[in-house]
Amino acid sequence: MTGPEKAATERTLIGVYGTLKRGHANHAAFLGGSEFVRAGAIRIPFRLFGNEEYPMLVPAREVNPVVVETYRVDAETVSRLDAFEGQFGYRRVAVVPEGEADPVAVYVHPGPPPPDFVPAARGEWNGEPAAFAGALARVQNRDR
Repeated sequence: MTGPEKAATERTLIGVYGTLKRGHANHAAFLGGSEFVRAGAIRIPFRLFGNEEYPMLVPAREVNPVVVETYRVDAETVSRLDAFEGQFGYRRVAVVPEGEADPVAVYVHPGPPPPDFVPAARGEWNGEPAAFAGALARVQNRDR
């Protein structure tokens, strides 16, 4: 398949670890209709940091566990996620988690994390992203 047919059926695995997870402020707007695949830790060469408002995944020399929810999403969703995450300096990177065969895309920041960020215990962030409410509204308004 090539061209429009391929684009219409193409799906990407996206691993989310913060404000896009179920129960957090940005989930419904971006992933509410997407196919949930699984949740759990993946081992990748990044380290998760965070504060109460949002997390930041930054490159690391060592492989670390990062707890993600994985979704299978279409090209339109990927485009919307790229625009949303890109405004904060995050970029989408495809990684193959240690011990797995399929690549998962995650959004990473070049870092370093701000001074008030701390390493996420066990690679899991559970804060509530109140500060992202304004950013979400800007993206939604721009899409109209």
